Amino acid sequence: MAERLKVVRQARGLTQQQMADLLNVARPTVAQLEGGRHQPSNEVLETIVTELNVSRDWLWFNSGPMEDGGAPGGNVILLGKFADAEFIDCPFIPVPVRAGFVELVASEGDYGQFEMMRIYKPSPELRKAGTLVFEIDGDSMEPQLRAGMLVAVTPIPFEDIKYTVSGVYVATFGHQLTVKRIKDNDLLTKRQLVLHSDNPKAGMLTVAGEDIRGLWKVVDIIRGRVE
Repeated sequence: MAERLKVVRQARGLTQQQMADLLNVARPTVAQLEGGRHQPSNEVLETIVTELNVSRDWLWFNSGPMEDGGAPGGNVILLGKFADAEFIDCPFIPVPVRAGFVELVASEGDYGQFEMMRIYKPSPELRKAGTLVFEIDGDSMEPQLRAGMLVAVTPIPFEDIKYTVSGVYVATFGHQLTVKRIKDNDLLTKRQLVLHSDNPKAGMLTVAGEDIRGLWKVVDIIRGRVE
C-alpha cells in the first residue's frame, strides 16, 4: 500500500505538499503513509480513487492496472456465482447505515441494497452464502480491530447461536449492533450471552437470549487474518 501511494503521487506529478493539500492532511502524514508508518483512512483512499482517477482494485489489492477502468461489482452480483472465482462481491455495511441494517435483520430484508465490496482470493469460509463486510466503529476491540477497519463476516445460523463459543463476532440485539468477543456461551444454561471487549477500558455486555437478532463470525480483516 505504501509503495502504491508513492507511485500514484509521482505518476500524477504531485509533490508531497500538493498531495497533502488534496487529501486535506499535513505533509508529514503523506511521508508517513508512503513510508508505511501510518495506515491510510478509508476517506484518504476514496479521495485518491476519485480525484486522481485510480483503480480501487489496484490501490487496495494491487490487482490490475493503476488507471481506473470502471467500478467493480454492481447490483447484480450473487455470492454463489463466484464460488470458483478469484474474488467475491459482498454487501458492505458502513457505520452510517448500521441502523438500517439492524432493521433489515429484523424483517429478513434484502442486503443487496447496500454497496458491494470486492474481496480478492477469499478463503473457503468466506465463499459461503451470506458473507458481509462491516466497518469497525469505536475502540472496544483494540488493539486488534481499530475504528475504520473493514472486516469480512459469515452468518451463524440462528439455531446454532446457542452453541457458539470462542471468537470475535458482530452481534445484533434489540436495536443495537456491536462487535465483541465471545468467551463463554450461557444461552443454554442462563439464557444470556456475555459479549466481551478486547479493550479493558470498554467492559462487557450481557444480552438476553430473546433479544438476539443475528450473529456473524469475524473471519478476516480485509488485509489480514483475525486470530
